[in-house]
Amino acid sequence: MSTEILQAALERLLAFDYTPPVPVLWPGLNQVPPQTGLWIEASLFPNEPQDDTWDATQCALDRGFFQLLVGYRPGAGEKPASELADALIAWFAKGTAFGDVRVLKRGTRGPSFVDDGNKLFIPVTLHYIGLS
Repeated sequence: MSTEILQAALERLLAFDYTPPVPVLWPGLNQVPPQTGLWIEASLFPNEPQDDTWDATQCALDRGFFQLLVGYRPGAGEKPASELADALIAWFAKGTAFGDVRVLKRGTRGPSFVDDGNKLFIPVTLHYIGLS
């Protein structure tokens, strides 16, 4: 189920239309972020499904979160990255379906943080839930 959720979430992200266009660094492809401008890095964090039934053929409640890191370089200012984070939260609004799951609640934007000194990120976390 996790692979299907990841695929559906990435397809939804692929349809995201933003001006100017922002590159997405897809999971596991060892892509290099641009030296200027913004970019997005996507990751899926599935949680243990809730499966309280005795019968193996019954539904399970799938849950977890899809995280998008909005990347930018030091000196570029946080405002453009913050605007992109807001646009992603709107694109993955509460109730938005990807695969058999839906966004559980309004996405959250965390504080900006530094990674290895030459990249900054704003995390956007999208909690999901659904039956499989």
